[in-house]
Amino acid sequence: MNYSDIHIAIARWYAQNGRHNLPWRRTRDPYRIYVSEMMLQQTQVKTVLERFYFPFLERFPTLQSVADATLEEVLHAWQGLGYYRRARYIHETARIAASNLPTDPDELVKLPGIGKSTAHAIAAFSTHAPVPILDANVRRILHRFFARKKATEKELWRLAEELLDRENPYDYNQAMMDLGATVCLPKAPRCDACPLCPKCRGKEAPLLYPEKRGKKARPVRRTRYLLLEKGSKILMRKRISGMLGGLWELPTVENIPEDGEKLFEIVHDYSHFRRVAEVWRYEGCEEIKGEWVDADTLHEVPVSSLERKIFARLFEE
Repeated sequence: MNYSDIHIAIARWYAQNGRHNLPWRRTRDPYRIYVSEMMLQQTQVKTVLERFYFPFLERFPTLQSVADATLEEVLHAWQGLGYYRRARYIHETARIAASNLPTDPDELVKLPGIGKSTAHAIAAFSTHAPVPILDANVRRILHRFFARKKATEKELWRLAEELLDRENPYDYNQAMMDLGATVCLPKAPRCDACPLCPKCRGKEAPLLYPEKRGKKARPVRRTRYLLLEKGSKILMRKRISGMLGGLWELPTVENIPEDGEKLFEIVHDYSHFRRVAEVWRYEGCEEIKGEWVDADTLHEVPVSSLERKIFARLFEE
């Protein structure tokens, strides 16, 4: 099918309504685009723009500066953004490709944490390569445009390739993301304002596409944290691996000592589970391993959002 008329309509829409002032759209530096793409995974544009993008680039203006830093320094700069695996991937990538971050998608996907869509985005936005992207917003548009309730990853990439404007891939890809964020919304799509509407097969009932998945009950994980104090210092441990690898936390234990005192509980939601954190004060500390950190310098230590909640509660009291 010929989509030239749709491509023209998308280009016009983007010229008038696109988010042209986003800082990562005002550069062709692959590194800055790469940082934005990693930050925007699982995080809203507003949050990235207001609190994280500029401070991170001020601290690490080049990929080489990331390579020269320790993982702890990178995690500290990422603190509060969540999904810390992304920061570890950036550090790993910097150690591999600091001198020359590739812009070819086939080379980019070989680097840690860079999937096909992120690789295509870096290529499309830094060199205007004619490749499609497939973020959550674009997926939703494709499901609706082609009236597909279900589609495999392979099928979605095929549809993305089919609809791509190869003559103007930069504006097309930016427009598709903006359309998904502002027009082809999950719950209240504005079909009357969408340039794809004339040929959209799902426009009569857009909420049918994609088919909604049944919500699974979020599992609850209960963790016991120990508050161990020595003067003005608190015992902390550094997580070596796993979801929050590289971050510091209070020691955790399976069984609370008999003379422990429960202080409070905090509930913290992650994307796939809920953690109930029990915080216990314990006087004996000889058998608990860790490092003593001065309470006044805790802000210098990279910790998770849950840990910051715990400290806020402790120091309030």
